[in-house]
Amino acid sequence: MEDRDKAAEDLKVIRELMERPVKYSTQSGLAGIIAGMATLCGLAVDRYNWLHTTFADEAVLRNTFVWTGVFIMATVGVLIATRQRERKQNMPLWSGVKSRILRTILPPFLAGICLSAATIYQWYAYGNTQQGFLIPAIWMLFHGVACWQVGEFSVPEIRILGVVFLIAGIVTAAFFQAHPYWALGITFGGFHIVYGVIVWIRHGG
Repeated sequence: MEDRDKAAEDLKVIRELMERPVKYSTQSGLAGIIAGMATLCGLAVDRYNWLHTTFADEAVLRNTFVWTGVFIMATVGVLIATRQRERKQNMPLWSGVKSRILRTILPPFLAGICLSAATIYQWYAYGNTQQGFLIPAIWMLFHGVACWQVGEFSVPEIRILGVVFLIAGIVTAAFFQAHPYWALGITFGGFHIVYGVIVWIRHGG
């Protein structure tokens, strides 16, 4: 029985040692840059949408499709860039660290989607247009929470990114309701690009 416990403990140590490089070395700076560029493209399309759409309800609907597309583009780009970096280091496609990261980011991600959906419903059902402009702040806050939590498993820069997003989300909700999507472009666009460049320089790739 004692030998079995020792073997289990040794296996746990080996597994932790194998997963430790994933924590620090597979974060892709290119992934952050891709996410930022996708956001800036979305901002340009969204700006055109608001300038050339007569009805606010129609603009909100188009806006939802634009940013859903941006999210899909950014996510695919991040996954591809991260996976390429993992392959260079002979990392597995799936691991215990990735499983924990997924469990960590899923709650704030789902919460952000549900709260955004509820806000859009309020817009269409009750004409509460003021709440609609809180959606960018909602995304910033929940993204900040997710980044902070992922920092437990990843490079320290991502935790700093989380703090910056939390601050930006609060400031946007309080002071930038008239132009919230510019704040969205600055944060999800600019912050991610700066983060990506820093990670690229400090950690490579």
